Amino acid sequence: MDQDQLTRALFPEASSRVALVRLDETWQAMLERHHYPPAIQTLLGELLAAAALLASTIKNDGRLNLEIRGEGALSLVTIECGANGEMRGLARWQEPISTEGDLQSLTGGGLLVMTTETAAGKRYQGIVSLEGNSVATVLEHYFRESEQLPTRLWLSTSDQRASGFLLQQLPGEREADSWERLQHLSQTITDEELQTLPAPELLHRLYHQESMQMLQPQDFRFHCRCSAERVTRVLVSLGRREMEETLEQEGEVKVDCEFCNQVYRFDEEDIARLFGDPNEPMVH
Repeated sequence: MDQDQLTRALFPEASSRVALVRLDETWQAMLERHHYPPAIQTLLGELLAAAALLASTIKNDGRLNLEIRGEGALSLVTIECGANGEMRGLARWQEPISTEGDLQSLTGGGLLVMTTETAAGKRYQGIVSLEGNSVATVLEHYFRESEQLPTRLWLSTSDQRASGFLLQQLPGEREADSWERLQHLSQTITDEELQTLPAPELLHRLYHQESMQMLQPQDFRFHCRCSAERVTRVLVSLGRREMEETLEQEGEVKVDCEFCNQVYRFDEEDIARLFGDPNEPMVH
């Protein structure tokens, strides 16, 4: 029942929240489309779980984009997540990749970038340096420095499942020492429990003595936002001359989606039709 689902709850008396996510088919769909070195795969899975935990606060039709931008062999890990639970992600790297490299050795330093976009198109972005050797510590640093929200994260990834657990303090009045007590209870969670113990059992084991209000669970799935319509709009924006030059050199215009590996092909007739009537493109 926990597959591709986020379980969340509030601690009203402690003015805090907790969330637990398990991503199975969503994670498998990403792995099926790319072959990642083990260290990159682990990092991508942890960022995927973290994005799902953080996206649970997005309202309406908003979106969250969580990125690690590196300066070393690993140049980018990015996860996109919508309020509707649709997710996609990828990593870019160059060989050689250490089989046991931590975040700092893989990236050579860099930035964490968190961008949220509202349904109305307004964008909000927070950027911090990569402080720490794991996705969890980097995000904890982000919330401490940029949001002033004390936050703890536990992330775990296997070949089958990406899991995450979040404890976060919220603005408002709270019982004395409640945050310290919740942290103490939460840090007893084991990696095996995070991967396998059903969410209700795990939350009961950790917080059975706490006043906890369960919230509606949220489902997630892999979905790529690429489409023929989006691709044709990009080609039109590049202009007829560039398209004709590409046709002359390559014999076709080919666009690959990095997220899902979908290939969009345009021949000479397609390009002529595209610029003659952009509402009726033909895609092979």
